[in-house]
Amino acid sequence: MREGDKAGFLATVDPQASAPFKAAQARLFDGLRSLPLADYRLEARTQDSGDLAGGRPHTYLPETRQRMRLKGYDAVDAVDSLWLTFVERDGRWLIHNDDDLSVLGLDTARGLWDFGPVAAQPTPHFLMLSHPAEAGRAQALGAIAEEAVALLNSRWTQPWPGRIPVVLPSDNAELAAIIQSTLDLDKFVAFVGYGAVRDSGYEPTAPRVYIQDKNLGRYSRSFQVETLTHELHHAAVAPISGPLIPAWVHEGVADWVALGRRTNERRPSGGGPHLPRDYEFVTGDQAGITRSYRGSRAAMSTLARAKGLDGPGAFLKTLGAVRLAPGSVDYQADQALRAASGLSIADLEARWAR
Repeated sequence: MREGDKAGFLATVDPQASAPFKAAQARLFDGLRSLPLADYRLEARTQDSGDLAGGRPHTYLPETRQRMRLKGYDAVDAVDSLWLTFVERDGRWLIHNDDDLSVLGLDTARGLWDFGPVAAQPTPHFLMLSHPAEAGRAQALGAIAEEAVALLNSRWTQPWPGRIPVVLPSDNAELAAIIQSTLDLDKFVAFVGYGAVRDSGYEPTAPRVYIQDKNLGRYSRSFQVETLTHELHHAAVAPISGPLIPAWVHEGVADWVALGRRTNERRPSGGGPHLPRDYEFVTGDQAGITRSYRGSRAAMSTLARAKGLDGPGAFLKTLGAVRLAPGSVDYQADQALRAASGLSIADLEARWAR
């Protein structure tokens, strides 16, 4: 990959592999070579999954961990799992396919580069990644994203790297494959994706912004700026996020920052007396999902009204620092809120419900 030796790369593919898989590996090589890669590594490992080949002779199916870092845009690695089936032919181990475990829900990670050529366009804060056909729209989104990052940096005081890749897939099917989503993407406009490596502790991975432009592009520029400010906040908190932050905190703080850190918002009508659960942000009708976002944002407005504009950020940072601890997510959120503000979740809900 580093040397641009495509023939050498494809020589690791099993000659008996299917024609579509061989073509996909050639496309993958070309796509990755179009990126400004600072580092790219693959490691076949069995520490978590073991060998999933099921005892088939001359076959090996570990997790293949992919680590990637884009030059100038990733402060840490982006980490994904590939499920490559290796076969032994005449004493050599070769790659036969990457979808043997799809029936079990273990899908090989896909990037934009798996689906065709990639156009990479840098801006001061973003690397806009698209296919050549969408390069014009990606350039326009880059300008919108620059407006959004200026707003974010004026409202969010926690340090963050400030540079991030933005991915514009060609359609929703491509987006769904990249983010491995089973949701109805027609209800959403953008996502931020990152994960965590838990080999020893909790290591957040590099975030990416993904655009669902079938929806986002239909809205006004001001709404697009607001949306990208919200998503960039998710990216900005990735380094300080932990595994015990519920959606109402993540989405509430991001929406509160994106809409200008208001302190006068009230709980929307139509919901229950409690803060929304995680599933309410992704399932149900559009009105219910919107109400969950508005309700969580109003909770942060309530917290800011009670404890000042630094209150929501202090709460999120305190909760994000909890990486491994006993107790449920609700318990840890309550403890973090008490530590950061002196309020309990019950106190916050009572003020929010009034």
